[in-house]
Amino acid sequence: MKVIIVGKGARGGVESFILKAFIQSGVETKFLDSDKYFAQSVFNRIFNKIRRTPKYWGVKSFNDAVIKEAEEFTPDFILFFKPVLILPSTLVKLKAVTKTFSWYPDYIPTKKSASTYFFDSIPLYDCHLSFNFANVEELKKLGAKRSLFLPCAADLDCHGPVAASDEEKKELGADIVFMGTYANEKRAEYLERLCKDGYDIKIYGDGWEKHPKNSCLRQKNCIQFKALYCKDMSKVLNSSKISLSFVREYNKKVVTFCCRIYEIPASGGFMLHQRALKTDEVFKEGEEAAFFSSYEEMREKIDFYLKNEELRKKIVQKGKERVLREYLFIHRVQSIIEIFKELK
Repeated sequence: MKVIIVGKGARGGVESFILKAFIQSGVETKFLDSDKYFAQSVFNRIFNKIRRTPKYWGVKSFNDAVIKEAEEFTPDFILFFKPVLILPSTLVKLKAVTKTFSWYPDYIPTKKSASTYFFDSIPLYDCHLSFNFANVEELKKLGAKRSLFLPCAADLDCHGPVAASDEEKKELGADIVFMGTYANEKRAEYLERLCKDGYDIKIYGDGWEKHPKNSCLRQKNCIQFKALYCKDMSKVLNSSKISLSFVREYNKKVVTFCCRIYEIPASGGFMLHQRALKTDEVFKEGEEAAFFSSYEEMREKIDFYLKNEELRKKIVQKGKERVLREYLFIHRVQSIIEIFKELK
């Protein structure tokens, strides 16, 4: 079997995990990095800020490269990860060469994260895969031939447990750690309240300079103003007692499992995750992870688990075992291969 993966080539990105999983599965694989062919202009960036659905100019050379690679390599299928730069005309040309899959990480009605090209191309893909279960029906309404739920996963080379020295634990860790992008919603509100209530907290992630300068989190230096990935992230998780995880407000009423829900247990962290639709189907509550629905419940769970180290360790172990059994990228890739065989 031969496969081309198309996406962004950022270090530690989902595409790198997908690529590695295909190679580990014995598939001859090539990767096409959109960053090598396209950079959004300042004018295009400003233009897209005022558009409900972005449109990108200057993507033809990238699309030509995809077609050329497909014609020369003749893959069984091409897997496009979040293909917002792929033109409908490109997919039409690829029909004579190969099958095409789209794997989309965001919620489809949130058009700001997509593009006009993507929406125009939905009926042209042979199969759509989504991190978000709600996308399955949304894509069908928009003309998808086949639409399936396939969420994110973990990569053990990136997210495996990393032991920290006592000195590193003191420097990097805290009783409570949050690793994620800033958003002026529950994550910022609840963390600020925890700070005011006197809890030991550290925050890692992008965008936290937007949090008010007179806040408790800023005054107590809880915010580290940097994002960490892979082993660096794992070292922080293993230096802390509880790792909080939140659902974005626009995803509250739909089923969406972000990558962090798999990465925290894989890294050996104790996960206390905001409860959402079907989260209890991913991990058994109280056995493989802990969940909360309100600030009061979150604080109650924090107090309980801070006092029960042995129980925390048992839950961490069970959570990690569940990831190893079902939630690695190699499991997702094996699912994609089976879906392809069904299409044939």
